[in-house]
Amino acid sequence: MSLIQIECPHCSAKLQLGDPKPGRYKPTCKKCAATFLMQVSDEDPPRVRVGKAKQATRPPSDAATRTKAAVEQTVDQTLDQDSSSAASPRKASPPPNISAGSGNRPAATSDPDRDAVEDRSDDGGDEAGSAGPSRLGGYRIVRLLGRGAMGAVYQAKQVSLDRDVALKTIRTRLAENPASLARFTREAYAAAQLSHHNVVQIYDFGEDGGQLFFSMEWIRGGSLGDLVRDKGSLEPKRAATYILQAARGLQFAHRSGMVHRDVKPANLLLSDDGVVKVADLGLVKVPDQIDPESSDEGLSYSGLQSGTQVTMQGTAIGTPAYMAPEQGADATAVDHRADIYSLGCSLFYLLAGRSPYSGTQVSEVIEQHARSPLPDLAEINSRVPEPLCQIVAKAMAKRPSDRYGSLAEMIDALQSFLGIESLMGFSPSSDQADRWESIAAAYAKTQVVKQLSGKLFVALAALSILLTLVSPFWSLGAILLGPMLLATACSVAIVLATTQGQVAIANHVRRWIGSLSWVEIGAASLASLVAFAVVLVSGLWIGALLGVVLGAAVGTGYHFAVTVTAAKSGQPPLDEARRFVRDLRIDGADEEGLRDFLARYAGKGWQAIYEALFGYDALVEKRRRLSLDVSFTGPVGEGSLRDRLCAALDRKTEARREAVDRRKLAELEQRSLISQGVSAAEAREQGWEMASAIMESARQAAESFGKDEKVIAEAKRKRIKAMLADARSGRYKRPRDRFASLKYAFSGVSRLLVGCLLLAVFAFASQTEEGLIADVAQSVGRGQLDRETLPLDKTTDALGITVSLWSVGIAGMLLCLSAFVSGWRMTPFAVAATIVILFGAKLGLPGVGPADAWMVAAAVGLVIYLPGVLYGESKS
Repeated sequence: MSLIQIECPHCSAKLQLGDPKPGRYKPTCKKCAATFLMQVSDEDPPRVRVGKAKQATRPPSDAATRTKAAVEQTVDQTLDQDSSSAASPRKASPPPNISAGSGNRPAATSDPDRDAVEDRSDDGGDEAGSAGPSRLGGYRIVRLLGRGAMGAVYQAKQVSLDRDVALKTIRTRLAENPASLARFTREAYAAAQLSHHNVVQIYDFGEDGGQLFFSMEWIRGGSLGDLVRDKGSLEPKRAATYILQAARGLQFAHRSGMVHRDVKPANLLLSDDGVVKVADLGLVKVPDQIDPESSDEGLSYSGLQSGTQVTMQGTAIGTPAYMAPEQGADATAVDHRADIYSLGCSLFYLLAGRSPYSGTQVSEVIEQHARSPLPDLAEINSRVPEPLCQIVAKAMAKRPSDRYGSLAEMIDALQSFLGIESLMGFSPSSDQADRWESIAAAYAKTQVVKQLSGKLFVALAALSILLTLVSPFWSLGAILLGPMLLATACSVAIVLATTQGQVAIANHVRRWIGSLSWVEIGAASLASLVAFAVVLVSGLWIGALLGVVLGAAVGTGYHFAVTVTAAKSGQPPLDEARRFVRDLRIDGADEEGLRDFLARYAGKGWQAIYEALFGYDALVEKRRRLSLDVSFTGPVGEGSLRDRLCAALDRKTEARREAVDRRKLAELEQRSLISQGVSAAEAREQGWEMASAIMESARQAAESFGKDEKVIAEAKRKRIKAMLADARSGRYKRPRDRFASLKYAFSGVSRLLVGCLLLAVFAFASQTEEGLIADVAQSVGRGQLDRETLPLDKTTDALGITVSLWSVGIAGMLLCLSAFVSGWRMTPFAVAATIVILFGAKLGLPGVGPADAWMVAAAVGLVIYLPGVLYGESKS
């Protein structure tokens, strides 16, 4: 074991550290007995930073009091001790059993759903003193939900997806420390990669005007703390099933290497459909995530000198009413068993209607957790059975070794109490299976008309193609009738369907549009304007307008005849299905096993009712799982046009989101490095490497899974160290693509811009060509816009060489359409096709029968485009 030597900032005595863990500490010098602050980094070897601690208003009088004083610091403390020592008064009157405390001690509360320490008035620059923002990033703030030690939580609307989210902002004090903020974001990003039915999903993170925020899944319902405050203690079986669900979510987190550290009823959210979800996983600030901060008090790096040993005191984190005894002493040293204790406290609260311990001071509550016997739960609530009392008692054992060794053991105990077989998945009774088969069959009968959607689409597409093929023989002015009919009918049907609920294609299109850059959005807008102008100038607007009108009528008719009819007739069995599923959840059914049962016992049409209950994304994931299960004989195909379109949009969106996340992480890491004295140029490169390493580490963590929580926790620590070492070793060095500029020049955006230019040339030349517009207008007026009356021999010299005017328009339109094939691989085909279309006649392509040479060149160009459409999509 290597020794680290530091110097006391008070008396300059040489002090020796054994092998300290990363984190923040308040050691006491053995020579002068003065307390100072120390930060230990997680680097290898670690860096140690020391500094003087300002004296509090009431300095602790003895060692025991000093320990309690350290414990009573909040999760967003800094090296400036005075600035975090007092709690600001609440605007509302506190409950009768809450005291504001005395002196500089923050008040503890027996209200289990509130943090022990409220927002501080001296947190300069925080949003606490303001009305809060109206928008953050792409989110519109709806209302403030509450404020806590970490920051504020809002209900917000994600504009791009039109969905409700919970938006958590980070307090200014944390945000002003770049190193601390970067470490906090790493943990939150890792948590965001985890997905479980009983864990609130983190969607995204971002920064707006210096304000960091995280968006999370919005749960319609309330917390278990709200439920108890409104209705009192819960019926024992109901309380056990709620905690069982929370335990499953926490078990998933533990097996992924994460410890929550702030489990409490306020962080256990109950949705309207009976699902309990654990909130704030990965969003709890931990002392060992904090980097040393700069200070005006001569904070300096340690030297390697000899000296005496130091005594270190830990720092507490969490909510005192639910905090494990060891967590009250040092949050950096706790493991998964601290969450088990907190979960036991939460179960006690649900059964008793109050937290197990209460007091007027934080230190008093923590002392009771450490030393006071557990209150007799059966005496508080005589309806609680003895087996359930024993579960609470074991979970809340004072010593971690006396508790359940893992949440798997606690889950087994709860399932045994509830009479649930301790088997993987869900084993339904025959009555449950029969009832579900009956519900699924009833719903399937109501969706028969909707099953015709695929055939109706094929018929409409065939009609559109037919109209496009025959329109030139009738009038070229109607050539856009078919395409606009199909596009408008589908668009109107999809938009109207969103009024009946979530629509998969609409959601995926929104996500894709939300992932586009401003350059891409600008290019698409320009292309739309140019295309609109060309349609007007060329006289094709009559057919396009007719197609829009007919398409809107067809889409509206489909909506009311199919979508609304199916929704109304399917609502009764769907409501019954939701009640059935909710009852099974309340009985303690495992969510994944429950969903597997619903898919297997719903018959061949299981996908319709499954999607109605859980959404399209859940359906796709269940298809993937069942396709790997040889015992499942039902349909799992994803061959529909909707599935292919959604999958393609998903791939594009995910690739763009990954690039954006890497950029945001790199920016945070870059600021952290600059704050530590690294040059801007070096920080930029290292920040990108760190971001890549973080994303790779998070991906590996999400894919890995184990059962021994201790082994997993140790593996996580090693993985973080390896990640940091890999980032510094250059393994994730930013790749330098010598052809990046060339590839961008050949990208879909470039093709779109060139296509718009050609269309603009076509429109301008059409306007300046004497008599062309008049001839076209006269033909349109007579309804004779055909090959004989249309001036197809018109040419232009706008490109420096005489070419057919119509070739310019066709080449421009096809280039714009080719932009929908992303990447540079399409460009060689597009360039070759454009050259042939524009200059094919000049290069010697002959006319064929009634078709002029430029028409043959256009047909050849279309053939050249086909391989690019099929194989040109970028794989990156």
